[in-house]
Amino acid sequence: MEVHHHPHVEKKNFKEYLLEGLMIFVAVSMGFIAENIREHLVNKEHESSYISAFYKDLSADQKDLQVLIASIYRQQIEPGKVLPSVLQHASVTKAADSVYILLRKIIRQQGIRGYVTDRTFEQIKNAGEMRLISNKAIADSLVDYYKEVVLIDYFQQTLLGYKAKLLDNLPLILNSIDYAVAADSTNSANIPEMHLHLQSADPVALNRILLQNVEIRTLSVAIRERIVKLLAKSSSIQQMITKQYDIEKE
Repeated sequence: MEVHHHPHVEKKNFKEYLLEGLMIFVAVSMGFIAENIREHLVNKEHESSYISAFYKDLSADQKDLQVLIASIYRQQIEPGKVLPSVLQHASVTKAADSVYILLRKIIRQQGIRGYVTDRTFEQIKNAGEMRLISNKAIADSLVDYYKEVVLIDYFQQTLLGYKAKLLDNLPLILNSIDYAVAADSTNSANIPEMHLHLQSADPVALNRILLQNVEIRTLSVAIRERIVKLLAKSSSIQQMITKQYDIEKE
């Protein structure tokens, strides 16, 4: 009977096993390090892209917010200041052109959402990538900036409620036909061709409108002050970005 002999297999010693294990460990570690470096470079690229976009958004905000600040003063605060003295001499027999024009301005609304560019913030928030902004002071400032926009928008929604109350009471003193003339958007001069008159100069109705005007003007002043501070914060964040990042300015 033939006996088969198994080939002799040389056994590895401990040092060889240790060397193989070490080589595998080094290979895995190098792969892990390489992946981390790649991910770090990609994150840095995304961070740079986001920061550049934020800088451009803030630049646009600074231009638009200045327009909004001036508009709120011209359309809300100044007319609200003048209206009481005009209504003090109100009469159904005298022309009341200025009353119509002032009230037309006061009931207008300038929503902050139309003056703030938040597309980058919404994009980075929805992607869950705010963590990519490595500078914590800048990241926190950006979050606070857009939180303030939300708060101002809330105040403006409250302001809309005040204006709705005023609108409900305007029929107590205004003639609907004359009001339609004063509210004519095609009249760029904002001055009616014919004199307008009040339907009523009832003291109770006038007092109610003046009280609502006080509410509107007071809140408008507060909103404008917050927007002025928001404008300053926008500039401050841009300065922080300029110090920490190399960005291209347009």
